[in-house]
Amino acid sequence: MFPFDAEVLDSSYALYNAAVWPAQAVALALALIAVWLSVWLRPGAGRAVGVLLAAGWLWCGLVFFPRYLAQLDFMAPVYGWAFVTQAGLLLWALVWRPLRPRAPARAAGVAGLALAFLAVCGLPLVSGLGEAGFAAARVVGIAPGPTVIFTLALLLLAEGRVPRLLLIVPLLWCGVAAVTGWTLGVPESLAVVLLALPAVGLLLWPARRPG
Repeated sequence: MFPFDAEVLDSSYALYNAAVWPAQAVALALALIAVWLSVWLRPGAGRAVGVLLAAGWLWCGLVFFPRYLAQLDFMAPVYGWAFVTQAGLLLWALVWRPLRPRAPARAAGVAGLALAFLAVCGLPLVSGLGEAGFAAARVVGIAPGPTVIFTLALLLLAEGRVPRLLLIVPLLWCGVAAVTGWTLGVPESLAVVLLALPAVGLLLWPARRPG
């Protein structure tokens, strides 16, 4: 089904990481800032989070997919446009109509913080177990899987109901990750699915309505 295997995919990520360095350090710093803003509970914090999340989706959509993954996968341009669309939806939902950050002590807030930690630290560790080692680590903000999980994590840290439009592209990417993980045996892709589906379930849970 795929014109490449897991080893080739890991090698591609290793080359990509080397080419964009030090984007990884910048992306991780911005991710930590986004988490801090998500629990800061101050006016304007939600808008700033929306801008930071949209930046990661735009990077994946305009840089990773068309310039790097396209060498392996003919569907890369489609994925790229989907990620650019998600960036626009995030700007609409979190900047133009900002959601308020929630107190992290509440159940969804705790789940959001735990998921953010896994996106920032856990997925790079899992993806570093392949043939290429940690040179092929997937980093939030510049790789699609961690970016999807990190976005869902920060949406869990938002007060009230999250627009369902924001969940369409993450769910579609879960489908891509599931096929990739199952067919090629990529642990990071399977981990993305296992983390994303419960997060989406929490985001759709009626108890998240303001009240």
